[in-house]
Amino acid sequence: MNNSIYKKGLAVVLIISLLIMMAVGIKLSSKEHEINYTNEINYDENVENYDESTSCIFVDIDGAVVNPGVYEFVEGDRVNDAIIKAGGLKDAAYTKNINKARKLLDGEKIYIMEEKENYDDFALNNIVNSSKININTASKEILMTLPGIGEVYAVRIVEYRNVNLFSSIEEIKNIEGIGDKTFEKIKNLIVVN
Repeated sequence: MNNSIYKKGLAVVLIISLLIMMAVGIKLSSKEHEINYTNEINYDENVENYDESTSCIFVDIDGAVVNPGVYEFVEGDRVNDAIIKAGGLKDAAYTKNINKARKLLDGEKIYIMEEKENYDDFALNNIVNSSKININTASKEILMTLPGIGEVYAVRIVEYRNVNLFSSIEEIKNIEGIGDKTFEKIKNLIVVN
């Protein structure tokens, strides 16, 4: 009789173990579908500057695209290339805040909003999750999210770049009131390309 109880208990434990392993397997397999790594590198064969030593970069594109995920690109590819590789834009995509001609950065996240989303709220609340701030294209409100950059400095940055785009991040020190101390706080948070 004890042997019978032992066998029933063992059967229950085995069934529970199988169910747990199946649940973990399903969970892991669904994670694989969230990240779409590709080994395929598409480039325009007519581009003269492409060579075999060109570095690969990875970019996460999310939001109002058909197939969000992480994709592999060649250095020098543009935001528009990422949109195309992600299957294109959904009908509700809002792209007025996106510079499609900007070069991609390794490890960045591009988020394409939908029309119903509020851009200012999105930008201010999610700036820490996005890539570095481009001081040549960011709005005054986005610039104000940088440490030590208030409204006055943000306006000066916008006025400066309206005359002359920044060619390096160090050039931000040309803005009156932004010195070495402020630059040290923001240098890892900004880009110019």
